[in-house]
Amino acid sequence: MLPCYVGPSYDAEQCAQLNDTLFYDPKFEAQHPVGYDYPLNETCPPPTVTDAPASECQLGNSPVYAINATTEADIQNGIRFAKEKNLRVVIKSSGHDFVQRSKGFYGLSIWLYHFRGGFTFNEPASISGGRHTQTWNGTSLTINGAYAWSDIYPNAWEKGVIVVGGNQNGPCSTGGWTQGGGHSPVTRNFGMGADQVLSAKVILASGELVEASPDINPDLFFAIRGGGPGTYGVVTQLTVKTYPNRNVNLFYIVLGAQGTETVSKFLDAMTDVYSSFPSLSQKGFAGYGYWVANSANGLHEHKFTNVWYQAFTITGKTAEQSQKLFQSFEDKVLSYNSTQLGIQVNITKSSYVDYGKYFANKTGTNAGVGGISALSSRFLDTNALSDDTKRLRAAMDVMGGEPGKPVYHTLVHHGLETTHGLQINDSAVQPGWYRSVVLDIFERDVVDFSYINNIEPFTYIRSKVEPVYRSLSPSVGTYMNEADWGNVHWKEDFYGVHFDRLSMVKQKYDPDGVFYCITCVGSENWVVKEDGTLCKNI
Repeated sequence: MLPCYVGPSYDAEQCAQLNDTLFYDPKFEAQHPVGYDYPLNETCPPPTVTDAPASECQLGNSPVYAINATTEADIQNGIRFAKEKNLRVVIKSSGHDFVQRSKGFYGLSIWLYHFRGGFTFNEPASISGGRHTQTWNGTSLTINGAYAWSDIYPNAWEKGVIVVGGNQNGPCSTGGWTQGGGHSPVTRNFGMGADQVLSAKVILASGELVEASPDINPDLFFAIRGGGPGTYGVVTQLTVKTYPNRNVNLFYIVLGAQGTETVSKFLDAMTDVYSSFPSLSQKGFAGYGYWVANSANGLHEHKFTNVWYQAFTITGKTAEQSQKLFQSFEDKVLSYNSTQLGIQVNITKSSYVDYGKYFANKTGTNAGVGGISALSSRFLDTNALSDDTKRLRAAMDVMGGEPGKPVYHTLVHHGLETTHGLQINDSAVQPGWYRSVVLDIFERDVVDFSYINNIEPFTYIRSKVEPVYRSLSPSVGTYMNEADWGNVHWKEDFYGVHFDRLSMVKQKYDPDGVFYCITCVGSENWVVKEDGTLCKNI
């Protein structure tokens, strides 16, 4: 945002573009070494006045140095430089990170946006799965470099295959999305993104380029498949599974109500929705949804003050088969369509001959960025959703926020708890994914980019809302990539039973702690001082 600040870089025309669109465009942020999609404590924000002095635009907690890495040698040289100068190393590909792991003041950023060596769709081949997983005999995709899913998808559709990639186009296919786990619109069918990885190439803290697979460096291979990004090494190549195309049937529901007098009935409806997720999962449905109560302006294009909208998809079924499976839930939702209750319900149904056509027509795949929120999340299992609906309804009163303090929800209805055979034994993906049905991401709006000016919404989420979720679903944790950066239980919640094993991998491949990121394995060995520097946690 420097062109918006009075000084030698001031440019009124460029500032207008930044304020209007570019600052909120993930492609623009990815193309800059200090461009971050969700910039907490941003010290060079869009100014509220046009004559803000240049001195108010600071580097803040962004790295002091960055290397525009275009080759593996660039990455290796960058690591050597950092070690010589005693700098921490952080890794940025797209910068699509809620947890601020791509930042690091007094550090060196290995910026991978231009590291692109091509990608290849491979014919069926026999690829070892190691001792614990059967051999893969299908097609695959080898990705050399930091390509966004928007780069991969059109080529996959042209090849007629499905890649288990992000619900958003922006995240990097080989970066934090995969290394942190990676949920997808087809996770219900094929599992997590990290579980698709067949092999990798990694540059270690020593500067050595190594392979990682079930048979070569299997401990490192375990770690990069869901054990968190940015801490074991720089992943330069991944080979992942691909699958034959499938048709998709979509049921899109909007349920809305207006005014504070309808909140209670709206939350009754949401209780029925949540309690139905396990049975819908068993039937093969999955999808993404959003809801809010007590809002002033609604949610996105839906202007109800209380609104829920959700896509339910199912693959490999005819429209008639899908309708039969969905009918009982449809009837339940439509029972709330009542002027007496003050609730409106609309259901739209669509069929697509293949997954590519579905995704191309899907809404919400290019979400805006450039802001932050007070955010947390939790996995919800069948016990939390269906065992005690009275307890769930009581929790809804807190989950729904209150007038003037609405809580916005993103629902990742993945349904993995009801599947069989998708979980990979030798993978570091948080086991809570396969012990839950829904990931509920909940957040409050904030007034600006700084934590200090937003203590109230952060405190509200952490001390009032999050404990209700923890009580509902106490032992399954949450998803490290979409979570509270200040979670004091991050070891258990983000990594589960894998943390100790991952710590041994970290110690083996990066004993000096060259790679550092907040809430990453190994970060517990360091303390961040007030000025942003790191000190050993002795």
